[in-house]
Amino acid sequence: MMIRGYINLFIIVIAATVVLQLPIFFVLKKKGVGLIRQLSYLLCLWSFFSVIFATIILFNLPLRFSPEQSVLNLQPLLWLREGMVRQRIMTEIIPNVLIFVPAGIFTPIAFKRMRKLRMMVSAALIVIFSIEFFQYFIGRSSDIDDLIANLSGCIIGYGIFRILEFLFENKTWWNNFSGLETPV
Repeated sequence: MMIRGYINLFIIVIAATVVLQLPIFFVLKKKGVGLIRQLSYLLCLWSFFSVIFATIILFNLPLRFSPEQSVLNLQPLLWLREGMVRQRIMTEIIPNVLIFVPAGIFTPIAFKRMRKLRMMVSAALIVIFSIEFFQYFIGRSSDIDDLIANLSGCIIGYGIFRILEFLFENKTWWNNFSGLETPV
């Protein structure tokens, strides 16, 4: 029953995002930004919303800013020495990597400044650190391994973006989606 509530909440927020996007859509359309390009902005927004939803809100409702216990791990890869490596990889590491892959793909598509790896990694570190910092104060664990896994996901997503850019650089639909100039 609780999962159904989360799914309903997620659907409501996605619907609200679409409704809130409508005025922005019309303003950008007047400025000459096409529908396909605007889709990249929306996908970028949804990927970050999904990250925030999954890491902060999901499994932590209601939010409590005076938790009974907060856990902070600043020792990277400590779980390798503790055993249960396979379980930890399957339940924490892989999901933490995968959840940031879309952000790594859609952020450089939506924002041209993020097309340099250095800029992308810097922005990702700020966002990921902020999420981990916030989680500490709401009773969730803050873990350096989560930061490493999340950043890895962003870098993997960025690599996928670069591969897509290489494969489709001469395609009009890709140039419209990614905001690149159409090749002559």
